[in-house]
Amino acid sequence: MGTLTNFRKISPYALGLFVIVFVGFMVLSDSDVSSLIQKGQTMQNAVLGKVNGEEITYKEYEEKFSAQVEQERTQSQNPDAEIDQVRIHQQIWNQLVDNILISQQAKKMGIITTPEEIRDELIENPPDYLKKSFTDSAGNFMREVYLELVTNPESYVKYLGPDPSKISEEEKQEAINRLRKDLMEIEDYIVKSKVLQNVQRAVGVVNSFVSPNYATQKLTLENSFYDLKIIAFRPTLIKKEDVKISNEEIKKYYDEHKQYYEQKAQAKLKYVIFPIQPSADDSARAARNLKDITDALMLAATPEARDSIFEIKFSEYAGETKDYTPVNQVDSKALELFKDMPDKSVIGPIPMSNSQVLYRLNGRRSGVESVVKASHILIKADNNKDSALAIANSILKQAKSGSDFAELAKLNSQDPGSAMNGGDLGYFGKGQMVAPFEEAAFAANSGDIVGPIETQFGYHIIKVIDKVTEELSYSTITISTSISNTTKNQILRDAYSIMKQTESGENFDTLVVRNKKTATETTYFTKERPIFNSWYLTNTAFGGEVGQIIEPLELKYYGVILAQVTGIKQAGIAPLEDKKDEITQILIKRKQLEMLKNQVNSFYQKLQGMTDLEQARAMDSSIQVIVANQVAANATIPGLTKDAVLMGKLLKANNGINAPILGENGYYIVQVSNKNLANAKSVQPKLKDMMKQLANTDSQNAFYQWYQKVKEDANIEDLRNKYYKEY
Repeated sequence: MGTLTNFRKISPYALGLFVIVFVGFMVLSDSDVSSLIQKGQTMQNAVLGKVNGEEITYKEYEEKFSAQVEQERTQSQNPDAEIDQVRIHQQIWNQLVDNILISQQAKKMGIITTPEEIRDELIENPPDYLKKSFTDSAGNFMREVYLELVTNPESYVKYLGPDPSKISEEEKQEAINRLRKDLMEIEDYIVKSKVLQNVQRAVGVVNSFVSPNYATQKLTLENSFYDLKIIAFRPTLIKKEDVKISNEEIKKYYDEHKQYYEQKAQAKLKYVIFPIQPSADDSARAARNLKDITDALMLAATPEARDSIFEIKFSEYAGETKDYTPVNQVDSKALELFKDMPDKSVIGPIPMSNSQVLYRLNGRRSGVESVVKASHILIKADNNKDSALAIANSILKQAKSGSDFAELAKLNSQDPGSAMNGGDLGYFGKGQMVAPFEEAAFAANSGDIVGPIETQFGYHIIKVIDKVTEELSYSTITISTSISNTTKNQILRDAYSIMKQTESGENFDTLVVRNKKTATETTYFTKERPIFNSWYLTNTAFGGEVGQIIEPLELKYYGVILAQVTGIKQAGIAPLEDKKDEITQILIKRKQLEMLKNQVNSFYQKLQGMTDLEQARAMDSSIQVIVANQVAANATIPGLTKDAVLMGKLLKANNGINAPILGENGYYIVQVSNKNLANAKSVQPKLKDMMKQLANTDSQNAFYQWYQKVKEDANIEDLRNKYYKEY
């Protein structure tokens, strides 16, 4: 039954509490399970981490990870697609941490989720993801079937194939147990969702109070305008080399502002990378293998002989056979080759990415599902649907009048991924495109141009190139310049050799140079982001000591990396040395402004008697006058860096040329005209809407800001590096 198949695809682990609330983080990868558990521990009690003392067990972590991997395999349309286990590992870790933190905060707030709430959610008001799995072919929710399974899992037996009587009792019980487990996990997810909603609501309510005075002030600023002419005197008019800052001044500033210089724990590494790349021997081996195959095929006088030789070489070089596959799942380059090939014919070698491939077409057959090959031109609607539709209709007319569709796509399509290829989308089956696009493409015939078709992306003009049900079976022999185990082992031996010699007292840098490598040092980094996308490296660095060598690690995109911890900074107040450069720049800017003051006042005196700042150019042609009309009192003035101090002082400025104003980023001489300041009475009609808008905004932002602080303050112990090496 299709519905039950869909239900089995709902992995509760895929419904992680924070999958939607928070974006996925960093990376993680697999390790050999046999090497994970330390001596004296078991799979049941191994601890991967702690959140404010609450444990995350290895068993729980692995169960969720395995379920999510299986979920993605089930949903993948390409059975050979690689599952990104690195992403899944980190996603599971963050879900577990976030779930624990929210649960802990809910307890502090006294938030309780009652059984009645869960029953209402599960029975009376099932969430959309559950309803979707119990819909018939017309899209109707089959409530009776849903309630039957949720309230009586034993009834699942009725849906186990066309004749449940042929299924063994053991298999039936296993299926029922599996359903019960899934229902328990879904219930657990609903509980967590309810807790999250209640915490979000509580935090939002506390933070959504808006003072009428604040709302009035904001409205007043938004509705106050002036016309401005400004001459800006920036600190850079005084050369830095003309400013002297003493060590005493730096220390005095540091002591007065020390409380603002808190820092998180930091570490830095010195590292060397050993690229994993084929050796000369590997390249020569690949060339010999390719020559062996091509020489043998050249001696074959007939297609039958080529087929026989291909079969022999197929066994020798571990070829692969694809069973009958819809054309939309066949590599586009290979598909083009197969177009005119007779069955059992051999072609190649064909250069592919980093390899040479020989193909044999085993056979063709008519499949069940149609696939369509199409090109399209997308015109995005943005905020003007009428204009976009008019443009789409114009292009449609050109396409139907004989203009080259590919050229029209290159010139007009706003889908950059396909435009460069003349709008070509390749072959696709049902369920791969948004519904309106799919319906139009599958309803058309080969050669038809249809549209404009509206989707959430805009308007599409579609040209159907081909429409087939064909499936292909083919075999390949791939010869790639792969890295041999010998080469890879040598790379690892070189890295381990440096590690062992360093641990024996030799200098890391000297050993690196001796191996004709280059050592590089990172800047200081914190625990918030993984260095080299490796949490193992990050966690090991923070758990180690200066001088410690971290075991060689193979990292995707990098190679084998060997790192030494070269610096550790504890959390707390940053030392003066770390902040010296930053403070120096602050003090230089201050002194520049002090030194600029006399110049600005002198210039202002020369303006006396003038009625327009534009007249200042007569004194100095290099003077730049910034003109800004109808500037709101809370806006940023075009041509100037945002300066809140300047905007605040402008509220008290008079019409005409005002005395120099000292802002955050310089001195300003400002001419104000047409000053129109709103008052509390004039904005009163808008006050209610403004308070509602501010309350909604504050409520929405409050949770994320609050949770970020909760997570920063939490004691999160990531102990995965005790069990995993690559994650």
